[in-house]
Amino acid sequence: MMIGHQRDIMAALGIDIWIPKDTLCQQHQPAIWRDQAPKEAISEIILPHMPAAAEQPERPQPPVHQEPVLSAPEAEQQRTAPAAVQETLVSAMHIPAFSIEAMVLPQCVLLVDATAITADQQQLWRNIQRAVSAEFHHLQWPFAWQNMQDGRGASSYIQGFLDVFSTEKNVLCLGEIPHLQASHSIQLASLQEMLTQPLLKKRLWQFMQNKMKES
Repeated sequence: MMIGHQRDIMAALGIDIWIPKDTLCQQHQPAIWRDQAPKEAISEIILPHMPAAAEQPERPQPPVHQEPVLSAPEAEQQRTAPAAVQETLVSAMHIPAFSIEAMVLPQCVLLVDATAITADQQQLWRNIQRAVSAEFHHLQWPFAWQNMQDGRGASSYIQGFLDVFSTEKNVLCLGEIPHLQASHSIQLASLQEMLTQPLLKKRLWQFMQNKMKES
């Protein structure tokens, strides 16, 4: 065996050794590690069966709101519509013209609607004015300024007129006064009612003699 191994080494080095025929030698087959390594068992790799993913149902997409396409005339009409509405909102409110006369006493203020006063009513009103010493004022609607003739401001106009001389005084209205909203006013008989019922003049005189109202 020793001789065979040496012969293998020499053969690998390219040296051939002559051995006599009568010399017994052991047959030796060169063995390579590759040939001596045991064969590996090749097993088939079986992957576990994965169930197919369940298909998710498609969610419905929300509808997309699309603005309608307007033609040129329609678009122009929509642009001008708000301006027309705004113009309507700011337009002045027209109310019938009226006239109010005031007689200011130390303890009260008398108001008369002189818009459509008759001759008899005017005479009675003058007699009342001559009976006492008083100041006289006159309010005319519409207002003289063009930009202040909106009827929505008529009540404020009258209230401002009274605030000038009615502080701590009773406001006595001879009949109904248009657009008057004074909460402290007292409505008495009109001039025409006093012409029809003369006893109502006495009641007016009693109110004119009352003291100033408490503040």
